[in-house]
Amino acid sequence: MMHWIHGALPHHEETNVVFFRGLPLDGLVRGLLGQRRMPLAYGKGTGWGVMMHDMLNWDSGDYDLAHYRRLCPDGGELVVFVTEPCRAKAHGPWFEYYRDGSLITGFSFENPSDGVGGEPDLLLPVLMAANLVGPTADLDRDDHEERTVQAITDFFSLPELEMP
Repeated sequence: MMHWIHGALPHHEETNVVFFRGLPLDGLVRGLLGQRRMPLAYGKGTGWGVMMHDMLNWDSGDYDLAHYRRLCPDGGELVVFVTEPCRAKAHGPWFEYYRDGSLITGFSFENPSDGVGGEPDLLLPVLMAANLVGPTADLDRDDHEERTVQAITDFFSLPELEMP
């Protein structure tokens, strides 16, 4: 079975996966539509909800990433996985965490120790425990992207996504 970080939805190669809490689903949908990003699938649980949407808008020639700060009001949180940031160049996935409209932390799966945001080292302890950063890091294993997703999922207590 393919892990969702390598193909979140069948027939949609460039899909972002966004976990959200503290904001209503309809507000997130309206915000994405306002940025011309088509919501493709969603689910809402008791804690975190999940939204999958097109990464780009090919029809309008908009190849920038969604502006998640605009989608994350005070009291809201977003955990964003950009699953295919640049397929043509074979770049690995990208991760971002927003709270109250601010980027708290973000990093490329290719170099998870090189974080950005207000707290760029927020996830370093869990990434180190998973051997994804630090002197014992093992990024050459075929499953490093799946292990990165698992470390993030565990840290934020995100729901598991079951993909067919």
